[in-house]
Amino acid sequence: MSQTNRRWTLMVYMAGDNGKVFEQLQGGKRLMAPMEEQGYKDIEEMEEVGSTDEVAILVQFDTLSDREHTYRIYIRPQSEERIIENIPEQNTGDPRSLTDFIVWGIENYPAEHYAVILWNHGTGWKEDDIYEFARNRSLQIRASADEVRSVRGTRLSSAFFLSSVVEILGIENDDQRAIAFDDSSLDFLDNAKLQQAFREAEEQTGQKVSLIGMDACLMSMIEVAYQLRANAEYMVGSQEVEPIYGWPYTLILQALTKESGITPEVLAKLIVQEYGRYYEEQSQQMRGGMHQVTQSAADLNVVSKLAEVMGRLAAILRQLREEDDFFTEMAISRAQRKVVRFKDKDFVDLYDCLEVLRDEYRGDNSELKVVLEEVINLMALETESKPIVANVTLGDRLSSAKGLSIYLPAQGYSQFYERSDFASCGWGELIKVHNEK
Repeated sequence: MSQTNRRWTLMVYMAGDNGKVFEQLQGGKRLMAPMEEQGYKDIEEMEEVGSTDEVAILVQFDTLSDREHTYRIYIRPQSEERIIENIPEQNTGDPRSLTDFIVWGIENYPAEHYAVILWNHGTGWKEDDIYEFARNRSLQIRASADEVRSVRGTRLSSAFFLSSVVEILGIENDDQRAIAFDDSSLDFLDNAKLQQAFREAEEQTGQKVSLIGMDACLMSMIEVAYQLRANAEYMVGSQEVEPIYGWPYTLILQALTKESGITPEVLAKLIVQEYGRYYEEQSQQMRGGMHQVTQSAADLNVVSKLAEVMGRLAAILRQLREEDDFFTEMAISRAQRKVVRFKDKDFVDLYDCLEVLRDEYRGDNSELKVVLEEVINLMALETESKPIVANVTLGDRLSSAKGLSIYLPAQGYSQFYERSDFASCGWGELIKVHNEK
């Protein structure tokens, strides 16, 4: 097969510039666990397979230890010499860095399909500016009590993928999160920047990415999927925190290179399948427990329809809550208590939430009942056109998770939620009305 007839080009955007010790924090503290060592391990996993004529595997690796360069690597089998290009050190939180990597990959390794994997700490739709203290000169002399208290202890050094930046910093009212954190540049990719990066890459190349993967925590959310709905066909990610090892790249690439002609949907399903199989085998070897993991593949072409129905549902629920309808209040409150939650307690399983709302509603509003059934049926895995095409869970706590999370805090409301595209459907307004009453 000629280079121009390549089936797949996979681009792994490795934001490994993490784990910096900030002297501004008492005694010198890290905001997040180091990623660089695991990055090298994952590259070795990729080299167990390596690129073929039909599949190109590319990595852009930004590290904490090299302050002058970022590496672009064409992954070859371990028996062959690495092909590494040194480029000026990148700020992985700048959307132009991601755009340039995608454009470079498409122009130099053209293929029928493209997959872009975002590799880093992940925190769902939320985008806390965790580096604000380092930019604020008044805090460079003395960290606040919240910052000092929150980073004290051992949980930072033992964590790999951060589950919650708010949990680390102890900030209760600043609820934004993101992906691709860069300690040296004091920057990160929020979801708007992520959307921008993919859009500009498509504008420059005329090529649309087939699959966006999130080798990070908590990213399989309707808010994230809706943000990226126009940027790819499928999105693969986890509702829960990922274990230390992240994706099993050797298994995934072995399967892909064996059947390189597979469609984007089949690749999305393959990643979920291999992820689940890997951690199931790992769990069988563990003593005293098993991994609590999730992984799912979303069809981004269906997410707009899901958001439209969710918008109608939110409008009905909000109107009933504004009218102080007792049955609606009780249904939402019970859903907040009973629904499956993840490491970030503001995130719940969407399907489980819908089922609890339906089962707990005792009122007689027929329109609400009809719309609830419509969105539940749309989410059902048995339907032909469904938002979730593959889903795997391990661990009893997560057995009811069906692949997509949604923001549903038990109390309060993040002012930053309005920045997400999904907020326009009215879900945020519903939360505000309910939680403020």
